Amino acid sequence: MQDLFKHQQEAIEFAVRNRGSCALFHDPGLGKTRTGLEIFKHLRQQNPKLRLMVVCPLSLVNSAWGEDIKRFTEFSHGYIKEIKGVLPDIVIVNYEAFISRKYLPLIERLIRGNQFMCVLDESSRLKNHKSVTTKTLLAMAEYFRYRVIASGTPMPNSEAELWGQVSFVRPYLLPKSFYAFRNTFFYLERNGEIMTTGRYVSREQMHEILSSGWKYVISAENRRRLMNEINPVCHWVKKSEALDLPEKVDQIREVTLSAKEAKAYQEMRDLLVTEIEGEEISAQIVLTKLMKLRQATSGFFYGEDGKVVEVDKSSKLKELEEIVEELGNQPVIIWVQFYHEINVIYGLLSEKYGSNQIATLYSETLNKDTSIKRFQSGEARFLIAHPKSAAHGLTFVNCKTMIFYSMDYSYESHAQARDRIHRIGQKNNCLYIYMIATDTIDEQLLLVLQKKKGLQDAVYAIVRNKFQKTRH
Repeated sequence: MQDLFKHQQEAIEFAVRNRGSCALFHDPGLGKTRTGLEIFKHLRQQNPKLRLMVVCPLSLVNSAWGEDIKRFTEFSHGYIKEIKGVLPDIVIVNYEAFISRKYLPLIERLIRGNQFMCVLDESSRLKNHKSVTTKTLLAMAEYFRYRVIASGTPMPNSEAELWGQVSFVRPYLLPKSFYAFRNTFFYLERNGEIMTTGRYVSREQMHEILSSGWKYVISAENRRRLMNEINPVCHWVKKSEALDLPEKVDQIREVTLSAKEAKAYQEMRDLLVTEIEGEEISAQIVLTKLMKLRQATSGFFYGEDGKVVEVDKSSKLKELEEIVEELGNQPVIIWVQFYHEINVIYGLLSEKYGSNQIATLYSETLNKDTSIKRFQSGEARFLIAHPKSAAHGLTFVNCKTMIFYSMDYSYESHAQARDRIHRIGQKNNCLYIYMIATDTIDEQLLLVLQKKKGLQDAVYAIVRNKFQKTRH
């Protein structure tokens, strides 16, 4: 069995010092699954009746946790939906089960009737204090004897996203109410103006305030205060500090849109900017409108009826064909954002290389575990994937090259996607190819991801700066 890395051993010791409960905020690829299992092993030696409940995204139930349990332990394990009769040592539960009327009562009976340690994998799922999943897990936290959370990107948008995660590990370390927490560490700001506090604001008024450009921010002093408060239960590890991994190389492949594509893009851009300018609307609404521009860079739109309208044969698709030929016979991951992109890329690659050389990983993939294993084993040369289905916890060190055919604004998803190949076990330099349609929203998306800008800041910068310049 592979020896533990120094940072993993230190994390185990840290968890033990914290009475079995802590946050593992380790960069993606540092073996958090193995670390969580080793913490359980240690605590199990002290208490043979202890069991482990792993809560993770559905895509990791078998491909990450199931495989690592078999590889690194001799414990029995089972998925919550398959458990009948004898309770295994480790129960694996996907997050969706905590909002299921069918499975939530079963989970509650298990943790009330047995001694459980809980590991929340990809704990940034608790970043939204309003979500049913967050509320349910926080309400159940104290039924677990030990609580460990793990995330490589615990606060992709704001430090406010730490509240639910840290509160699960150590209830009452932070203010019990999210709003009390937010009022303690954050303040409202818009374009340098600070909103004075001390007056009552209704829910409707607050929605109006946030929709008009105000946002909660944290000062440098309060950020230090917050980190000082949570650090006693948080174990932080950066990849650069823990592993001597190969280099990461970024490559930009510029794509020039065809005349038809460029005309359609400009018309759509001007229409959307006209809609957006002159009124203060929320970032999320703007993102919905800008989705049309993201589609346009790939040569299509989704119409109002949901049907695909192809503008022209996609210039990106032609460039992708050339890139794949240049790469030769090596495994490649292709990241996309839209179903239509999956369909056209699948069609291109299956025609040239055969459908048996392609695996997919997105919401409509029938057997995700089979797709993962086909790609990891080399049976399939290409993996066409959406980050939401494949960007957490999976290991593809059999591959050293990935192509970002299209992107969105989520730094968390982007960082997680990149680290599927740059992790423990990788022996080769990793190449990341970005397909960027010139003079389009693609350029701004890449800047947003590289600078890790806040969502609302990024969106308003895109709308007010880049688009206004291109109109004049």
